[in-house]
Amino acid sequence: MTPLQRNRLAAVIEGFYKNAPSIRQRDEDPIAIPHRHADPKDIEVAAWLSAALAFGRVSLFRTVIEKILALMHDTPYHYLMTFDPGRERPKFQKLYYRFYTGEDLFSLVSQLSRAVRSFGSLRTLFSSLYQEEDEDIGPSLSRFVATMRGLTATPPSLIPSPASGGACKRLNLYLRWMVRPNDGVDFGLWKEIPPSRLIIPLDAHVVRISRYLGLTKRLSPNWMMAKEITESLRRFDPIDPLKYDFALCHLGISGACPIRPDREKCKICPLLSACKRGRRLIR
Repeated sequence: MTPLQRNRLAAVIEGFYKNAPSIRQRDEDPIAIPHRHADPKDIEVAAWLSAALAFGRVSLFRTVIEKILALMHDTPYHYLMTFDPGRERPKFQKLYYRFYTGEDLFSLVSQLSRAVRSFGSLRTLFSSLYQEEDEDIGPSLSRFVATMRGLTATPPSLIPSPASGGACKRLNLYLRWMVRPNDGVDFGLWKEIPPSRLIIPLDAHVVRISRYLGLTKRLSPNWMMAKEITESLRRFDPIDPLKYDFALCHLGISGACPIRPDREKCKICPLLSACKRGRRLIR
């Protein structure tokens, strides 16, 4: 991308971000669940559960998250601090989500309880592992995952590590929620971590749209692609590169940028002038 192309894309994507209906779209996003809570400690726990299970159809994973929070009587932090495995395990046996069994979900909650009771909060734990000299959040996230896995065994896919090379979409999503400034979508609770160090949560919509915009040339949706897209966005805003993530993701979720080419939708897309696919389609 030439400097002129980069400047043009920066203007287009900044305008798109500023005009995106983020608050309205928030209700269609898993982040809507932690937004029901006022206490930061409850927000942190509800957000962890929401991010950990945020894959597949929204209506399906929201249902199981709601069931887990109902077991917590909507006071998640207090529930974890008073968690009794023997008492609580039977309550999870009828729960499941896709390939995760009730026992898997019980293990996830049990692990979260041990983390909260041992360290006070996930914020305290993560902050103790964060190192400013790291290139980005990846090494700190790897240390965090290793610590969590050492507390209680859970399926590795529930809390993947950047050390394995995967995109770690859901963990990066959680960090975005906790770290980015409070803008009505994200919470800005973990002020010890600079937003500039975050890596974009790499979901299918972000991958596809980033390719259309020339933010990445990579083909495999892994940690390296997530870093490349983040680095591209950092050129537009080096302090808060992930501010664009929510709007880009919901452009796909809403159907405004469909998987199958749609000439009429492309013609009215605010990113059209920077989109390779859109320009080809309406020639």
